[in-house]
Amino acid sequence: MKFRLSTALVCALAIAGLTSASVVVNTGPAFAQEKKKADPKKNEQPKADAQPKQQQVAATRWTKLCQPADAAQNTKETCGITQQLFAETGQVLAVVTVIEEKGAQRMFRIAVPFGMLLQPGLRLVVDQNQPIEVKYTICGQGGCLADLEINDDFINNLKKGKTLLVQMINHMGRTVNITFPLNDFGKSYDGPPVDPKELQAQKQKLDNAVKNEAKDVLKKHLENTKKQ
Repeated sequence: MKFRLSTALVCALAIAGLTSASVVVNTGPAFAQEKKKADPKKNEQPKADAQPKQQQVAATRWTKLCQPADAAQNTKETCGITQQLFAETGQVLAVVTVIEEKGAQRMFRIAVPFGMLLQPGLRLVVDQNQPIEVKYTICGQGGCLADLEINDDFINNLKKGKTLLVQMINHMGRTVNITFPLNDFGKSYDGPPVDPKELQAQKQKLDNAVKNEAKDVLKKHLENTKKQ
């Protein structure tokens, strides 16, 4: 079967596997409130048990997929450079993709699960650069997408950067911070696309690893239950 990668397919790949659960990596006060003047009565340090909740996450390598031009279907050459973040449970936390279609405006797409407030949108921060505000574009069965038109400066910041921080506000009014590593973005962006067969093999390997981890967790749970 001929491999194809259109903007619509990038969208589908980006939200595939996202769940409706609000999986928190790190939370803090809503960033919409950060611009307000600080209240002097609230300068006390938070208690130890009130520290932001954090989780260990796993990130895929930045992966470049391309679809060649097809004159019969009037499609242009399109490439997507994508990275996904997974929680300890195997859930996809978020997906980011640089979309480049020949002759069209370059886009940066962020896919997140349900449970976030739509009105504030989200924002992106590369290292110590100024935050970039992004509005949600659409929500589907798997989650919500936000699109940002990008230029060479944005791409160069990703190439030189160490981390990309995605900030959203959940239904409780707290900021959800998800960090993407950028260490191999430049190599993937400038390099050749991945063979679809190789990508499928990597996906199968990841799926098997997640299944084995789930089996180990279940086994430990059953053993603990027997001891009680």
